[in-house]
Amino acid sequence: MGIAVFFPIFLIFAMFLGLAAKVLLAIWIYKDAEQRGMNAILWCLLMIFINVIIILVIYLIVRTKGEVMRKNLGLLISGIGVAVVNTFIIIIACIFLLFFVVNDGGMHNMMMDGYNYDYDNEYQYDMDNWEEF
Repeated sequence: MGIAVFFPIFLIFAMFLGLAAKVLLAIWIYKDAEQRGMNAILWCLLMIFINVIIILVIYLIVRTKGEVMRKNLGLLISGIGVAVVNTFIIIIACIFLLFFVVNDGGMHNMMMDGYNYDYDNEYQYDMDNWEEF
């Protein structure tokens, strides 16, 4: 059974975690940008369609100065936490995939089980039937 069964489950789980991170951080950016008088819809759409970490860093650099609403910090912290967990799951899934590819998906062992290789004995050839070229 092995990784061939669990790899798609890892990817589906990572996909849902990535979507959850995008949603949490998009809501936080929308609320924070709206409070600061910035274009909240633009930042929310950027968060949805572009990499979460890149847009978050850019937003934190270019946002206008002002007081941060403490009730929205939970969204930011949970969104970043989900994004970090998602990154670790993707890294683990890629490592498993790499080992799966390197091991030929286990096919090498299954194919070779039926053969009995004896490397200790010398090969015996029938020298009488050989012809000179």
